[in-house]
Amino acid sequence: MSHRSLLRARACAAFAAVLVAFPVSGCSDGDHTVQVQPPFSSSQLDDANYQDVVAQFQEAGFTNVTTEPIPDLIIGWLTADGEVEEISIAGDTEFESGEHFDPAVAVIVRYHTFPEDESPSPAPEQSATRAPSGETTTQAAATPSKAAETSPSTPTAPATLTVENNADLAALLTLKDPFDPSVAAFAATYQGQIIEFDGCVVGVAPHGSYKTRFDYLLSAGDYDPDSALGPAFQLSDINYHDFHFPPENAPSNVPVGTNLHIIAKVGEYDPVSGNFQLKPVATAVR
Repeated sequence: MSHRSLLRARACAAFAAVLVAFPVSGCSDGDHTVQVQPPFSSSQLDDANYQDVVAQFQEAGFTNVTTEPIPDLIIGWLTADGEVEEISIAGDTEFESGEHFDPAVAVIVRYHTFPEDESPSPAPEQSATRAPSGETTTQAAATPSKAAETSPSTPTAPATLTVENNADLAALLTLKDPFDPSVAAFAATYQGQIIEFDGCVVGVAPHGSYKTRFDYLLSAGDYDPDSALGPAFQLSDINYHDFHFPPENAPSNVPVGTNLHIIAKVGEYDPVSGNFQLKPVATAVR
């Protein structure tokens, strides 16, 4: 090898050593987008409280965490107040703890709670007055009592319709076609009133993506897997507590085939699907 070739080889080797010691970078840390990971997977969500969940997501680096209450609790025995129903990240309710997301992605925590109108009423305001003897006594503020405002002729609640006192209901429950025109006529005539009858569960399906809210399909009479009577009564978007079972007659669940005694408010009828909406007032297992 010539002297010139030897110098050229040594120069190339030295240049390569410099590249190894000081690698060239095409971007800086400022160009790298920081991503965050969920503190747990969606499948690990069991009986969690929404406040704890919000705190965990914020600690994990998520900056756009909001909550959405589901005011469906009646007693709160099986489902606690504040218990999380589901979490969505960018609209998706199924995710893994190892996934990466932008910190500003929308995280919505949906949880169960009691309706606002079921909160305790505030106590009447108290005002201090001075008795003739000079002693100070406390009495309710000068507000007319409900007893004084109520007249003796206060109307009572509408009578409950049964097969014994309403011929239309008796005929409705014997129909074999849920699309019979008399179903729409009954719904229009008696919407908002209370009916009472014996029925059974013929179908159960989750309501949307909820895990504790369901759509129940009922028919009249006792359960028969081969036939059904009456309209296609539907209890839509309800949970277990919405049945209003009495404590002494409360089943562990309400599967297909359960025979029930139902008291419910008449809702709307959909002539396309044939579903006749009811809102449970009280229910008992037969």
